[in-house]
Amino acid sequence: MRTETRLGLGALLAALAGIYVTQTLVTTIAMQSLPVLLRQAGASLQLVGLSALFMLPWALRFLWAPAVERWRLPAGTARRRSRTLILRGQWLLAAGMVAVASAGVAGWLSLQAHGAWLLALFFAAAVLAATVDVACGGFAVDQLTEERRGWGNTAKVGGSYFGMLLGGSAFLLLADRHGWPLALGAGGAAIVLLTLPLLAVREPQRAQAGDALTRPSLRHAWQRPQVRRGLLLALVLGAGVRTAMVMTGPLLLDKGAGMADLAWLFGAFSVGAGLAGTALGGLLVRWARGWRAVWMAVALESAVLAALAAGAASLPLAGLTALVGLLFGAMACGFVAIYSALMGLASPSQPGVDFALFQCADALIAMAGGVAGGWLAQRFGYGACFALAAVMAAAAAAFAARRHG
Repeated sequence: MRTETRLGLGALLAALAGIYVTQTLVTTIAMQSLPVLLRQAGASLQLVGLSALFMLPWALRFLWAPAVERWRLPAGTARRRSRTLILRGQWLLAAGMVAVASAGVAGWLSLQAHGAWLLALFFAAAVLAATVDVACGGFAVDQLTEERRGWGNTAKVGGSYFGMLLGGSAFLLLADRHGWPLALGAGGAAIVLLTLPLLAVREPQRAQAGDALTRPSLRHAWQRPQVRRGLLLALVLGAGVRTAMVMTGPLLLDKGAGMADLAWLFGAFSVGAGLAGTALGGLLVRWARGWRAVWMAVALESAVLAALAAGAASLPLAGLTALVGLLFGAMACGFVAIYSALMGLASPSQPGVDFALFQCADALIAMAGGVAGGWLAQRFGYGACFALAAVMAAAAAAFAARRHG
């Protein structure tokens, strides 16, 4: 039987980083920067609020993931087509952004008169990006052996934080100085550049031809106990930090932080803390592989959440800001550890489907946690919200340690 071959580590990390910078660049423009620009142009809050719908493709992409996976891993052949699918999708995203930018320069599209059309176009971009992400997840699982997962997920999560910086702060600064069409065109050009690392590699074939009996499907995923366990773990492990994260900004605002302070906090400061946490997560996964790294990372989240709960009412703004930064870092560390462990539960015959299911579960708990966090803070105060989040994170860490450590 032919031995499975994989890309060299350096080429793989460069390709993964480029892919995930692109993915997050597009989603950050759609979900954060575009609403700001529309509101600045006079759009109603009702219209701006429709940008929340951009989460739907990311939460529902598991529905069409099997079709994507069947195209990516065609039955009866050893070929993989991840690279082709990802490149085509990213080039289509880049072309769409440049086309919209050109229409803006020509005066055919404006924020004031065509806000709803721009939201619709970016929703289509979100659907495309979420579809491409299924292939991205499958490509990553295919190429990352257990000893490589720490490095690979460091590149993925780190790339996502760089994408947030480019699609958020950098995009808005460029739009403020030179107009949104030029900023959008620059985003499209950036996507083309970010595809170069993947363009430079050739995706290895599978060790043997795909078996039609293992045709990628949601039924096949649900029949595997590893997938059911992974879905439960994705929900449990993310519940604590997701419940608390949405309340960090309002907490600091109520403590006296200004809008400029919050812009810095959720811009360069959060990205810097996230990158530091990403590096820590990579080292942790190398030192304590598998689920040991997971329960340690989630226990770290619990400790920071407990400190926030204890200090929510009494700490000064500077102290709370430092704790929020630590929470950003702990969450990034947790992402690296959790994604690395979940990759080990994905089936080699349909990793794109299985990993998409895990990520959809994480998106679901992010939405539910945000709603729950707001309700808890409103009814019982910030301290109670963070305290409950800390307890949930501690329980999740104990569950991971006992069942999988």
